[in-house]
Amino acid sequence: MTWSAALRPLRLTEVEARAAQVLPDGERIVAGQPAWPGQRVPKPRRGRRPRVLRGLRMPGDRWEGMKTRLLFLLVVTDLLGALFEALFDWERKKGKPLKGGWNSLAGQFAAALHPISRTTGVVQVLQLTDRKLRVTYVQRGRRSDELGQAEPGWAVDIRQVAWLRDRRDVSNKNYEIGFVDGSWARVYFTPVNRDFLAASPPPRPPPGTTLPRHER
Repeated sequence: MTWSAALRPLRLTEVEARAAQVLPDGERIVAGQPAWPGQRVPKPRRGRRPRVLRGLRMPGDRWEGMKTRLLFLLVVTDLLGALFEALFDWERKKGKPLKGGWNSLAGQFAAALHPISRTTGVVQVLQLTDRKLRVTYVQRGRRSDELGQAEPGWAVDIRQVAWLRDRRDVSNKNYEIGFVDGSWARVYFTPVNRDFLAASPPPRPPPGTTLPRHER
């Protein structure tokens, strides 16, 4: 569901405003950014994925479910073509999409970007506040401007976030977020919010530490 939601355009200000409704009292939003798993980020086992927006439905949920299943069938029929392309996948030389185990900060963050929900669509919104980096889930309907409820998810103290860097060399709109435990995860931003990029920690680690190298 999150994949199909990512394929449709979003109105950034509206989804940011809906996510901001569930911020804890006294916490100030700096910037928000819709985000999905980045290029080649693995999917965690089902037990690690958060179940979100339980019991919430929107008009068209059943039709969206049918479209998702049809899309899956189309993908399966194109499997041979995908395998052929994989033989020439030079992106594998661009480094790991996820560094650290699922229990690392990046692993927890990546798992939060793979929610399980029975509603039509889910938009993951990264919220950079004066205290935390948060993943908040916003329910989305069939129409691009149809938003439902919002629900807070995984969060970490902003001091645990070390850097953010652009990985357009891997794929357009791909970025990586690094944490102080040395882990990092790749994310896909759309639409890209320049305010979020500007407010994020710089793409270099604090003095006295070493920027992790990609394995090539």
